[in-house]
Amino acid sequence: MRMQLILTFVMAVAVLIPGFAGATSLSGKRSVPDQSSNPPPQPPPLTKREVVKQYVGSCSKKPTKGVKKEVNCDKLRKDAVEIVKDSLHTLGSSTKRAYLPTILKIFKSDEVVLRIAAADAIGMIGPQDSDVDALALLVNDPVPDVRMAVGHAIGRGKGSELSRLGGRLMALYPGATPDPLPDPRKLPLPVLPQSTYLYYASDPIAGRVSYVTKDLNEATTFYKGKAKKGPFRHDEFQEKYRYQLADEVRAEHKDVDAESAKQKENVKLDPANMQVMLGKMQQMNAVISKQMSVVLNDQYQPHMFEKPTVYVLEERQIGSRTYPTRYVVLYQDVALKRPGYRLSWMTLSDDAIKTAQAETLKDEQREEALDSLTKKKDATEKKQFKKGQEDLEKALGF
Repeated sequence: MRMQLILTFVMAVAVLIPGFAGATSLSGKRSVPDQSSNPPPQPPPLTKREVVKQYVGSCSKKPTKGVKKEVNCDKLRKDAVEIVKDSLHTLGSSTKRAYLPTILKIFKSDEVVLRIAAADAIGMIGPQDSDVDALALLVNDPVPDVRMAVGHAIGRGKGSELSRLGGRLMALYPGATPDPLPDPRKLPLPVLPQSTYLYYASDPIAGRVSYVTKDLNEATTFYKGKAKKGPFRHDEFQEKYRYQLADEVRAEHKDVDAESAKQKENVKLDPANMQVMLGKMQQMNAVISKQMSVVLNDQYQPHMFEKPTVYVLEERQIGSRTYPTRYVVLYQDVALKRPGYRLSWMTLSDDAIKTAQAETLKDEQREEALDSLTKKKDATEKKQFKKGQEDLEKALGF
């Protein structure tokens, strides 16, 4: 009976979604306190069921017809969220998969707290490989904290497909506010129409955004028509531009290190203001985690990305080298079971690239010198071998 009541709470909210969140007091009126010496008796506190029912009836975006709106919706909302949150954890602790369909509906709610609680409940129940398609959608939540909660839930499940999806998430980072969805029209590279943005695999500030799409052939035709060079296999692309890519990575690391040092200077140990300090440390860790995610995604590991193919849309001369400043990598996303692509563009200044280039030019010169020496050595050894063979033949009378 208790579990049925709890399920009713959650289902009531799930039915109302997405109008559950964002409600505030719908009336500007405030009750006038009774100044008499004999105030009227206070009504008994609402039961949990009554709290949820009154919130659903009075404070939703589509309130029930005929229900009075002069209620404190802010307080009701807070109470209702806590009740449903506790109910979700109770459903999760039951470990019954029968509750999963109702729990999944909560992810349509605007309430971040409830989406996190729903992810926790899924983790307690224990996801399976059969849940991968649903979880792949949930992990693409705009809010980093929700993505982390779903990632933790995936980590508590068992199955090869779950493990693959968990590995696809790379370096997750905390955050209570939604990541912005970039306007495709304002990105430096064109976006294939009807593509789905991947929040957890993108960082526009670092010049990396990822999408999934429906048809790989359509995406190939779209970007092939806009390419200056390619297609390249990813390993060919890395070899062709190995020094240019190394320059970019080196410059990015210096940029991140400088930003981290700056943040560390700003983070001062202040026992009286620990909350502010922790907030700044969290921001610093988020920056580092985003950078790690960019690096890991750029590796295009074979068990995650099938046949990554590169099209260069723009090259630019910087210093002594020509750099692929805008390119796209198309692939089959193994974990998501869908075609995908990743737009990449240079975000660093020419001066930063030139500074890194000055260091890698020495490596390139050393490598060229070594290659030249190796070729000369090989040629000398071949010449000596040939002469020795001729001398032996003469000695044997051939």
